[in-house]
Amino acid sequence: MKVGITGWRGFIGSKLKDKIENPILFDGDLRDLSKVKLFVKECDRIYHVAGLNRDKEGKILANNIISTGNLILASKMVQKDIDLIFLSSKQIYWNANSEYGTTKQIEESIAKMACRWCIYRIPNVYGTGCKPFYNSVVATFAYQLSHNQKVTVKDSNVTREFVYVDDLINELLKPSFQNVIDVRGEVLTIGEIYGYLTNQLGQHEKLYKCMEYYKNKEIEHVS
Repeated sequence: MKVGITGWRGFIGSKLKDKIENPILFDGDLRDLSKVKLFVKECDRIYHVAGLNRDKEGKILANNIISTGNLILASKMVQKDIDLIFLSSKQIYWNANSEYGTTKQIEESIAKMACRWCIYRIPNVYGTGCKPFYNSVVATFAYQLSHNQKVTVKDSNVTREFVYVDDLINELLKPSFQNVIDVRGEVLTIGEIYGYLTNQLGQHEKLYKCMEYYKNKEIEHVS
């Protein structure tokens, strides 16, 4: 089976790429239907990981819906029945009225137009290689603490659900088709994360791995 991946340069996609033998990597703009058609022709199964989650108002919706729609349209145009594995987000519960949450809901409905589909709704993902100062409190805290930078904890009682990236990848490699899968993570408060990265360092194995990773990393162009 020939397996393709979109978004393979990103945090999750790069980890997934390393676990699949000889993956077909989409390199280009998913809004370019001609390129998507060539990609779909080569694939039997596609992991659709690519997508914006932060940008100017309206950009997330426009980019992601066209990208996901093009995968379905291309499969119909080249008459190729593909397995589509789509990475959605639990933001459709947590932030349903946000642009990102709304976009994911629409994308899910598009993904279900594939011959065989599997949708993963994932919580916050963390692990080695995640980008600090972007969408990950774990990566940001681990980087700041390992570089002796000031950490700001606005509300230590806020809870979030987190899944370690390696655990997520293991789930993605076992898709159940025609199903929406809620990926279960670990619920932690922001204060607990800070504690596991400071005075309780070593008591949470996966958070400890993050601290060790960022000790030797320099992040350029932090924003």
